[in-house]
Order: sequence, then structure tokens, then C-alpha cells
Amino acid sequence: MKSFRDILISALALMLIAGIVTAALAGTNALTKNTIALRTEQIENEARAEVIKDATSFEKNEITANGESVVYYVGMNNGAACGYVFTVSSVGKSSGLMVMVGIGADGAVQGVKITDDNETAGYVGKIEKDENFLPSLLGKTTKEEVETVDAVSQATKTSNGVRKAVTQALEWYQLAKGVNADE
Repeated sequence: MKSFRDILISALALMLIAGIVTAALAGTNALTKNTIALRTEQIENEARAEVIKDATSFEKNEITANGESVVYYVGMNNGAACGYVFTVSSVGKSSGLMVMVGIGADGAVQGVKITDDNETAGYVGKIEKDENFLPSLLGKTTKEEVETVDAVSQATKTSNGVRKAVTQALEWYQLAKGVNADE
């Protein structure tokens, strides 16, 4: 049986090791925080460029919808707005489905990209590989039009989550256009 002194020495050693590791992680985080933020912004801008292809830059904006702040980006080309990008959190089979939707200045969906998900493995892949689902959302301007797009077989709930996200983005677009009526 170990003595109290041995237990105390072991506990102090573990506390010292934990403190050193914590300090090392905090130092690494402090050193890489700006690099990580820049890389994240670059990845997000690349995704935005996929859903609004004509944009050469993006300006961050904010609206209030149902009492909550919604951040969106205006795609710019030669000083003029050419589209809007909204990232919508939706629920498919599971919560945590993140869908980026690009809407042109004319109000039509230009691009849809699933940027993150918590879905059962394979469901998002089925949607992305389907030749009809995502392309069928392009050009839609209303909830009614979005609802006419057929779900992907064996990924119905995930398809519904994407359609809900596109519908939400269209609603936010209408709010944003009202705020930016001078464009």
C-alpha cells in the first residue's frame, strides 16, 4: 500500500504535467490563431465563390430575422452586387446540416453547397452525387418552386433539410434586398 506521501507526490507530478501541457496548448493556440482565422476565411470565400460564380469579392453584412441576427455576404463584381450568400443551419436526418446558398441579384438560386453535416454517413454523398437534386434547385425563386424538387431516394430527410435551407435563404434574401434597396 502506498503511503500518503507517495500519493501526494504522484498527484503533484500529474498536476505539473497537466499544467505544462495546458500552457503548451494555449501557447500553440495563441501562435496559430491568426493563421487559422485567415485559412478559415479563405476556405469560406472559396465556398462562397462556388455558389456565386460571378463575384470577385464578398462583403459581410447582417440583417435581423425573427429577432435573431443573420450574417450574410454580398458578392461583388466591379463595385456592383451580383449575388448574396447565406449559410443556413438546417435539420435533415440529424441536426447540424449546414447549407451555403448563393442567390443572384435577380433572386434566383445560383448555387447550393453543403458545407458541414452531422448526417448518417452516406446521405450527403447521395445528394451530392445525384445528377438532378442540387441542379434542380438552381433558378428557383420561391418556396413553392423549391418544394417541387424531388428528394433523393434513400436520403429523403437530408434532401428535405437542404430544401428547407434553400427556402430559408430565399426568405433572408428578401429581407436583405429590402435592407439594400439602393443596389
